Amino acid sequence: MDRIKPLQPPGSRLVRQVRVYRQIADNLESRIALAEFEPGQRLPTERDLARDYRVSRTCVREALLALEISGLVTIRVGAGVFVNAPPSPDATPTRPHAGMDQHSPSDLMQARLALEPEVCGLAAVNATPEDIETIESFLQKMREEHRMATETEQGDREFHFAIARATQNPVLVQLIHRLWDEMTGPMWQGLQKHVRSPILRLRWIEDHEAIVNALRSGERRRAHTAMRAHIRNVVSAFDKARFP
Repeated sequence: MDRIKPLQPPGSRLVRQVRVYRQIADNLESRIALAEFEPGQRLPTERDLARDYRVSRTCVREALLALEISGLVTIRVGAGVFVNAPPSPDATPTRPHAGMDQHSPSDLMQARLALEPEVCGLAAVNATPEDIETIESFLQKMREEHRMATETEQGDREFHFAIARATQNPVLVQLIHRLWDEMTGPMWQGLQKHVRSPILRLRWIEDHEAIVNALRSGERRRAHTAMRAHIRNVVSAFDKARFP
């Protein structure tokens, strides 16, 4: 996790104890308001911002996502992040700190990496044949969503819920539902919008096929490894999503 001690790029003082990505977003918002960056201008690169703020590029990326949600910038993957023109006086105002209370995508992925492999391992031991059949049905739904090029990924979500239910532990089911519910917010959806691609969806399907095979084997360690590999693949895909 990134830590700021304190975050003070040119001409700013931050006093609130908030998430690091939000501190960076607030600071960039102030710099935009002071016309350091004008409408249409491209912001410094992720690399340069990470160097200036002394944080990871992942943290900078999350700050830029928060600014995009607030309507202050437009992210063009491969081209950069550009400052938007101020809204007209009669436009509906954008909430100034959209996403302030959201958990960052990196926090969510860290939580998934800690929890879901263990859940999958337990499911391999406790799953009934009916559980495995249900899990496979949601894998098929993922294939259909890919074939139809839908933007929804309900099959993926239900796949992971079904694995949690296969543990026969209601506490774990609640934890997985809560974790995935956090991934319906604007920050996560904004990142998905910039990362989603047919190639990645095919890769996730392959990962899920490996998970099903591991669950079918009944081997706890194999299932744990398959789920961990999948989540690490997702993290890697997000890390490659430069803005730029």
